[in-house]
Amino acid sequence: MAKIGSPLFILREECAKDLMAVLEKLSETGYEGIEFLGFFGHKPAAVKNKMDALGLTAVGNHVPFDYFAENTDKVTDEHKEVGCKYITVGAPAADGMPGGANYARTIETFEKLGGAVRGSGMKLLYHNHAEELKTKINGKTILENIFDDAPSDLLYCEPDLGWIGIGGEDPAYYLRKYKTRCPVIHFKDYIPAETDGGFLFRPTGYGVMNNAELYDLSKSCRPEWYIMDHDCAYGRDSYFDLAVSLEYFKNLMTVAV
Repeated sequence: MAKIGSPLFILREECAKDLMAVLEKLSETGYEGIEFLGFFGHKPAAVKNKMDALGLTAVGNHVPFDYFAENTDKVTDEHKEVGCKYITVGAPAADGMPGGANYARTIETFEKLGGAVRGSGMKLLYHNHAEELKTKINGKTILENIFDDAPSDLLYCEPDLGWIGIGGEDPAYYLRKYKTRCPVIHFKDYIPAETDGGFLFRPTGYGVMNNAELYDLSKSCRPEWYIMDHDCAYGRDSYFDLAVSLEYFKNLMTVAV
């Protein structure tokens, strides 16, 4: 059965102060794995030792696309030492996106990075935000163009279902279309709001996302990890939001068996 991991983005300020204390707290909360947002100045060996001591798995880490392209060997070696199974990148610069002048180079870079990651026993993931869903080129969203053009055995999907919904698309469509390429899936929830972005983040299970349907559908992807992604607690205790997300999703997995 797939396991449940915690992101670190919502705890980025706490991580900058004391990453090891954050890992301890998330372990106590009941999370099985961690998806990093960098190592906050700690040596890979120190992070590995702490994770082992806590019984946590290093799911992966988010690395800026350009930095990874320029420091490929260094990045892969560090993540292999930590014990990561995945390395995640996001969108390149605008001119490297579908329709941009350097898009062909982006696809070549995905191939290069994917090969390096695979050679180190890991997989390369692409994590979307809403922007990749709002524009269509050749009748397909930017996200579809990327996954359809990049080699399926070198670039895998890390679909953020909440961002897909916020971007105006159907998350279920992407789970179906790329079901053989989704080893890590982000569940994110939100509510519509009269803010600049038109939404407010909520813990998983406490927003408008149809998580029960999406979880049932996601099982056909056979993911290794579900990440309870969450960006902002708006003054609430971020650990509380991560705890109720975990509780909700554990119950959902039990009920859906």
